[in-house]
Amino acid sequence: LFVAATSLVGMGVQHREHQNLSKRVDTLEANSSKNNIAGRKLEDSPSPFTYDSGWWVADADMFRFPLGIVIGDRYDDCDYGEAVLAVGLLDENSGQGNCPSGDGSVAFGAANTASGKHSTVTGGSINHASGQDSSVSGGAYNAASGQDSSVSGGVYNTGAGQRSSVTGGDSNQASGQDSSVSGGAYNAASGT
Repeated sequence: LFVAATSLVGMGVQHREHQNLSKRVDTLEANSSKNNIAGRKLEDSPSPFTYDSGWWVADADMFRFPLGIVIGDRYDDCDYGEAVLAVGLLDENSGQGNCPSGDGSVAFGAANTASGKHSTVTGGSINHASGQDSSVSGGAYNAASGQDSSVSGGVYNTGAGQRSSVTGGDSNQASGQDSSVSGGAYNAASGT
């Protein structure tokens, strides 16, 4: 009698475990079916790209990238801003890359930094555009730190005043508001 009772209890426990296991299997199958449907929807979506002789060609549509685009090498030491564009490779000697850290900024060339909001560095190397809406077009070791300032090229030039500009040359400085240096070497425009 004891053996029969124990067998009945064991069968009841096994039956409950079987029911629980069946419910879990049903849940997994339902979730799997949902995931497969979502996967098929993604697979069935048309691609905005076609492959043509080694090139991926985009459809003639607009693309939106809320955070930004990096073409070339990613510079790990850069705190990329929002809505930015970086184009370039890491420098072979220093390992530095382009860094558009200001929101809405652009950095091209080699080892350039665009840290001001809406600032641009469009070429050259080791240039810095830190002022809001500032720009450096090219050259090397140039800095546009004043708001709305610009340095067009040359080397070691600085546009530090608000709305200041340096067109080119060597070691020129436009530090005054609305000041400008057209070129040459070691020139300074500090007044307004």
